[in-house]
Amino acid sequence: MKRSTPIYLDYNATTPVRREVRDAMRPFEEVHFGNPSSMHAFGRETRAAIDGARETLAGILGARAHEIVFTSGGTESDNLAVLGAARARASGGRHLITAATEHHAVLHAFDYLKSHEGFDVTVLPVDESGRVRPGDLFRALQPDTTLVSLMTANNETGALHPVLEIGAALRERGILFHMDAVQSFGKQRIDVRDFSVDLLSISAHKFYGPKGVGALYVRSGLPLTPTVVGGFHENQRRAGTENVAAIVGMAKAAELAPWKQEDQRLFGLTEKLWNGLSARIGGVHRNGHPSERLGNTLNVSFEDCDGENLLINFDLEGIAVSSGSACMVGSVQPSHVLAAMGVPETLARATVRFSLGLATRDTDVATVIDKAPAIVARVREHSGKAWTS
Repeated sequence: MKRSTPIYLDYNATTPVRREVRDAMRPFEEVHFGNPSSMHAFGRETRAAIDGARETLAGILGARAHEIVFTSGGTESDNLAVLGAARARASGGRHLITAATEHHAVLHAFDYLKSHEGFDVTVLPVDESGRVRPGDLFRALQPDTTLVSLMTANNETGALHPVLEIGAALRERGILFHMDAVQSFGKQRIDVRDFSVDLLSISAHKFYGPKGVGALYVRSGLPLTPTVVGGFHENQRRAGTENVAAIVGMAKAAELAPWKQEDQRLFGLTEKLWNGLSARIGGVHRNGHPSERLGNTLNVSFEDCDGENLLINFDLEGIAVSSGSACMVGSVQPSHVLAAMGVPETLARATVRFSLGLATRDTDVATVIDKAPAIVARVREHSGKAWTS
């Protein structure tokens, strides 16, 4: 029996490269191959392409071109922001703040600074919807606090932190603010001036650009200790020959991002999906804020289910989704995000993240709603906990 066209609902993990992006990249993969640090004509034409991409991204972010540093992706951007800013400001204070639900690219960087370099790190709790309470953050500030790092939107639940309020308060106090916008850039309009942000991370493959390229906004005049050394590239903030084609592709993808209208469309689809699942399946729980979230993200736990079996069975039905758990060395660990939100471990281990994108249509959501009850029933039966409704 021929399987129908698979439905991809894992856009928070990665996105397909748009045709227009591939077309923009192709000349720099096939024809214009010069090293952008070379002084001859081949190098000058690729340097001009990088400069143009930098201007484009800066304009979209409300920044200046020299404030954009190109990196290998979101993880490096987060590492450079946290490690680079903390080390550069260490003489003025060694207290740092982040939140329990941040991406591991941020959390592990803070862990390293604490365990290897003697920094004092406060990890803020979140409320049951996964959002930081501004009051908790303000009470955690100390005279020697130099850096706060928060994501705009959580990659697992889509929950939005109140970063506008937090950024304005930190700017008044002279404390650096890093925003991990890897999951939100391309889905929501981001302007560094609105958020009073000092550092901001993005990654191209989250908004229909190529993998292996990202950027870090660094406010003009901000000292930053490089984490990659070996050359004078990127104004001595990140060594290494630039990936010209990928940088050009990232700028094109950012130009094409549909922003508000697409977020609103996908918000309607995820609401339809939740309403359909909750109406047809018993024992389902929504994780994250129902409205203060990315429009494309829905995180759901299914009672008496095994998360790995859920993913396998959805995949067998031609539906690609992900879990709230991370696979580590052959064992499935409960999501640190859901744990921080107070979700019981049994539910955290039975979670599916649906993340929608440009190609998602109403018919796709209808198909998932139609197939999900049988999938969940099969997983529950396999676990010996079959439901009756």
